[in-house]
Amino acid sequence: MKHIYDDEADIRTKAAIRVMSLFFVGLIIIAATTSPIATGTKAGERAPALEGKFYNGSGGWTTFNLESYWDSNWKEGDASGQWVALEFMDTDCPYCVRSAEDMSVNSADFDGSNPQWDGAVVNFIASVTELDISGHDSSRAEIEAFRDKTTGQSCASSDCGSRPGSAHAFPYIDDLDQDNMKKWKVGGTPSYYLIQPDGIIAWSSSENPGEDLRDAILGLVTRESAQTDGV
Repeated sequence: MKHIYDDEADIRTKAAIRVMSLFFVGLIIIAATTSPIATGTKAGERAPALEGKFYNGSGGWTTFNLESYWDSNWKEGDASGQWVALEFMDTDCPYCVRSAEDMSVNSADFDGSNPQWDGAVVNFIASVTELDISGHDSSRAEIEAFRDKTTGQSCASSDCGSRPGSAHAFPYIDDLDQDNMKKWKVGGTPSYYLIQPDGIIAWSSSENPGEDLRDAILGLVTRESAQTDGV
């Protein structure tokens, strides 16, 4: 009887080994056939890191990390997730100065403070670089003046306080050394990106030269309804 018992135990052990082997083979197949999302700056790619010190109107310059905005559990169609509209700009870039008014309007319309906007919150962020162009000599004081629309600093040969639009309420990141700009392979300023709550890029101005940031927000950001009246 003992011999029969040992045979049965051996059979069960071998069966268990086969099951575990199949399980691990399955895991290997899944790992080999599942393509991870690439990090990059094109639509569908995961946004690269963006770090540095940022100014938000008070309290000086503090540490910024873009990844703190991401929600890995966000699902498409969830209007409770918060998006990010990222601008790469230079305070001495004439195009950036002119677009400051659009940023004022867009941030006020989509940052959650506008009762007529029934879509997800869009967090606006500006990453400020210093382009390698004569006369583009910026500083943190100039960034603060541009953001707050105050006088005493020169932005694109004019006083920063005279730029179009209102003072901005969103954070400005110091990228004067171009670290973030190079990491994102930004070709010029201003450049814009619209990023989903899960950190995946949904739209970029470089890939959609005929479409502006506002149109991208209206077309891509999750809405509670399809109504756009008043926005």
